[in-house]
Amino acid sequence: MRAGLIVFLLLAVITAYGQNDSIYVWNKWCARKDTLLLFNSGNNMIKVYCRSMKPREYKLRSLDRSLRIGTPTIKGDTMSVLAMPYPGKSRQMRLAIVSTKTHKTIKTLDFSADDIPQPIARVGNIEGPEVTKKVLMKHTSLKVIFPNSLYAYPYIVTGYTLTDSTVKRVKKPLTVRTYKMVTAVMKAINEAVPDSSYLRFTNITAICPECATRELPDFKLKLKKD
Repeated sequence: MRAGLIVFLLLAVITAYGQNDSIYVWNKWCARKDTLLLFNSGNNMIKVYCRSMKPREYKLRSLDRSLRIGTPTIKGDTMSVLAMPYPGKSRQMRLAIVSTKTHKTIKTLDFSADDIPQPIARVGNIEGPEVTKKVLMKHTSLKVIFPNSLYAYPYIVTGYTLTDSTVKRVKKPLTVRTYKMVTAVMKAINEAVPDSSYLRFTNITAICPECATRELPDFKLKLKKD
């Protein structure tokens, strides 16, 4: 009898743990889906998916004034809600998932907040101020990043100007109206001289959904020998 009771209790604990673990919550615009992080003055979309419940069986409730949420929307088996953090100093930002049937809290989540650095552009995944021509030629586009941040809102480069500081045959800078490294740009890179060429990217513009075009800081790459 006692052994049966122990087994029953263990199963109950495992079941409860499994239900709790079956709830997945993340910020769509955070690069790490396992990190409950919101971004001050940024775009935050909290997504909730539960394997054991349908979205109509639960609702979301902010437990702190430092976390404001909009009206949830449902698409398929996932609930989404816009979130606005106002953390201040040492303020909690707790979100509760509540059963619509029992009105009891199923799970409480603690969010943290982070500031968003100014975005910058770079060529592909190239980091640092120097690159070989061979490596550079493998990259085909400019992209926008937020340095040392997990913020991942989809900005896209809409244009830039390329100047080679040493290739005299380029009479004027190349102005491009796309994020791509177009044929003329690749030709200029191919003609550049390693260890004496600086490729300067200026007049960089970028845009994101529901925001105006913005200018990004200039940057340069020094070509080094392979």
